[in-house]
Amino acid sequence: MDKASNQQIIEDMYKNYAAGNMSAVLSCFDKDIIWERPGAPFIPFSGSFKGIEEVTKMFAIQATTLSIKKFVPEKICTNEDTVVVFGDDEVDVVATGKTYSTDWVQSFTLKDGKIICVRVYLDTKAIADAFLT
Repeated sequence: MDKASNQQIIEDMYKNYAAGNMSAVLSCFDKDIIWERPGAPFIPFSGSFKGIEEVTKMFAIQATTLSIKKFVPEKICTNEDTVVVFGDDEVDVVATGKTYSTDWVQSFTLKDGKIICVRVYLDTKAIADAFLT
């Protein structure tokens, strides 16, 4: 697919995420998706998730452990099969009541109209501190 189509897939995915339409979000991913998100081992949604089932579980864990106050994709850069999004968020951790704010970068690799790889870059210490009691 061309880079404009790939960017549109990512933009639509973010719109669906904001609307809470997780089935539409998940439909953007290839069945063999790889999602990599760094973080301390005690952060339940950190690590490598392989396959749509694991990514679905990761989103479910986020839904029960976090209360998202703000999640804003601010800038999108596209180059052939890669779409990189810069953004920021503010999130409450349910278990501790602590809030973290972080800037983030999400890199998406697409093939045949589906996301095959996601790599997330963000301030893992801020998130870890919010999970510690």
